[in-house]
Parts: sequence; structure tokens; C-alpha cells
Amino acid sequence: MSAPQRKIELSPKAIAATLAAVLALLVGAVALTVLIEHRRHGHDREAGHGEHDGHRHGEGERGHAHGDGDEHDEGKGHARGKDHAHGDDKDHAHGEDKDHAHGDDEEAHAHAGGRLELSPAMLQNAGLEILTAGPGKVAATVTLPGEVALNAEAIAHVTPRVPGTAREVKKQLGDTVKRGEVLAVLDSRELAELQRELLAAKERLALAEASFTRHEALWHERISAEKEYLAAKQAVAEARIEHRSAAQKLSAAAGSGAAKGTGYALVAPMDGTIIEKHIAIGEVLKEDTQVFVIADLSTIWVNVTVYAKDLSRVQVGQTAWVKAEGIDQIARGSVAYLGQVVDEQNRSAVARVVLQSPGAAWRPGLFATADIAVEEAAAPVVLSDEAIQRVEGKEVVFVEEGGGFEARAVKV
Repeated sequence: MSAPQRKIELSPKAIAATLAAVLALLVGAVALTVLIEHRRHGHDREAGHGEHDGHRHGEGERGHAHGDGDEHDEGKGHARGKDHAHGDDKDHAHGEDKDHAHGDDEEAHAHAGGRLELSPAMLQNAGLEILTAGPGKVAATVTLPGEVALNAEAIAHVTPRVPGTAREVKKQLGDTVKRGEVLAVLDSRELAELQRELLAAKERLALAEASFTRHEALWHERISAEKEYLAAKQAVAEARIEHRSAAQKLSAAAGSGAAKGTGYALVAPMDGTIIEKHIAIGEVLKEDTQVFVIADLSTIWVNVTVYAKDLSRVQVGQTAWVKAEGIDQIARGSVAYLGQVVDEQNRSAVARVVLQSPGAAWRPGLFATADIAVEEAAAPVVLSDEAIQRVEGKEVVFVEEGGGFEARAVKV
């Protein structure tokens, strides 16, 4: 009985690096008639190792259960996976690597029939990993349409507490800001009036306290009447109330903004990115003017449409793989919310998938597709998603055999 064979799991970068070395070999040996004929008749098959439509999701966290392919033997070893995945991967490309081109003394050799030979050193340098396939679980998914949206719980609308005229605009659309950072400075007459009232209240309080101190001393010495002493005490209490009220009005108007003179500073209430800006120098702003909108883009929502037939299968906490239009990357998230009300027109509910730090390319408004893992099933042989490549329109894995690696067709 022959020893179990293993396969090589080729990551996108590793495949590109390996094929670059193989192609460099072909270029370096172009003078040899045998290699010329080989390249003329067999290049398309060999190039399939590097340029293909892959079948992967996220970061290889899903896998494929497979049956017998055209050239597949269930006894061979393949990469393990845990879940199920789909997707397009076109990151692999042909290239030349002069560091690996040494004429006839090469470490990597490509042969007709989809066979690739790599030395241990090249395997290590390319970061390739050989795994043995075996039984495991694959995820059954439902594919649903959706739309990328902002995290509505991480948005701040910045408005001035007092009307004013824009003196300075310190931040622009798209800038990243920190909590407390000054966004713009306004000149405000109302703010100046509130500051004047506070100063006047402070002066009245100081006078009332001085008068009370004098009357208190005279009353203790029995020089002044108790009535005058009590009146001075009452005046101090009223002055303190007025001062406290003026201070509270100014604080409420200024909010977290720094106020100096007639200047009022609009500050960022949270960390995030400015996604809307409605201010220009000299513009008159009212208290209800939405000057800036700041959003925390570290988390993104994908609002998914769940049809009535799938409502019983989709649940909060399930894993989802999301692909948006125009973005090659597939993001992994989880279902955080499932609506309890069904739309009367399309008979569907909304599920919210939360993506953590998906990247700047995930812009709100993009259409998306979500594969939600609704259940798991056992499979006799499970392959890692990254192990499955597409060569000449067929899905294949590379199996280690006789010191080299051969492409074997599989069905997933």
C-alpha cells in the first residue's frame, strides 16, 4: 500500500512567486529546442497554476467537500478546511524573477501534464504549506442580496450650540479626526452676550458678599440692626443664584466647544472620519445647522434582504461572507440583527451583518451579496478553500507525488 499523498495549499502570493520562478526558467532556457516546443505546446496548461479564477471566501475559513473528479483519487491527501466558500480570485499573475533564473541548474521544474517540481528550499521561501485532506464539516449557506451601509450607531452630527459666522474651517471632507479636535471656529454675538452676563453676575456676587461681610461684622458688634444683616444675607444668596444661572447658560451654549471672547470652537464629539461638510468661511450658521457629519468607519453594516422562505434558517450570530460590487476582497462578518417585521411589498425582512475593519473600499451604498452559513454538515473529505485552483476551466488541487506536485481535478 502506497503512503498517503499530500497536496500543497497555494496561497495567492505564493502561487504568483512560484510561477514567476517557473516562467523565468522557461525564459532562461528559451534557446533549448525541447523547452521551446514545451513552451509552445504546454505553456497554457502550466500557466494555469498562476492565472485563474479561484474559489475562495474570506481568509480560507471555509472549505469544500468534494466527490470524485475526473482525475481524483479519494485516497490522495488534500488541504483541510472547516467551512464552505465561493468567490473569484484573480490576484495571481505571471511574472519573471531574475533571482531564480540560473539556466539548467534550476530548483523548480515545470512539466507537461500540469506537474510542478519544487525543491524544499523553494517551498520554504514561497511560504507554501502541505496539508493532508480528511473528514470535516462544511457550511451550508444561503446567498442573499444586500447593501453596504454606515454603522448608524457610530455617527455624530455636529451642530453649533449658538448661531454665528464661520471664522475658520480647520478640517475638510474625508479628514480623520479625534475626539475633542477643533473642526471650525465661529464668531458669535450670542456667545459674547452670555459671557457678558456671566461677568456681570460675577461682579454682583462679589459686591453682595462684601456687603454681607460688613453687615455681619456690624451685627455681631450690635452696631447695625438684624434686619440689615438678613437683607445682606439674602442679597448674597440671590447673587449666587444669578451667577450660577449665567454660568450654566454659557456652558450649555458652548457645550464641549472651547469659547474665548466671541469665538466659539466646534469640536469633534468622537473619533472618526468626516463624511459630510456644510460650512465655508463667512457663512452664517444657525443652531440647527448640520455643519459636519462624522462616522466611525472601523465597523460597517451590510443590510441583507432575507426572503420569507429563508427567515426560519437565518439567525443572529451566524457567520456571513460578504462580497460587494467592484471589490475583490471577501469580508467575513456575523449576523447581528434580524428584523421582526416583514415588508408588505417584497415579503422580506432585513438582517444586519456587521463587518469589522473591512477597509476603505467598502463604501456605503454599494450593492453586496452575503453568503450566510445557516447550518453545518459532515463531509468525508474537506479541502481548504485556498487549495482549490481553476486551471483550464476546471477546479483542481495540487497533489504531492514523486517529488513533484500534480494538478488533480475535483468536484465541489
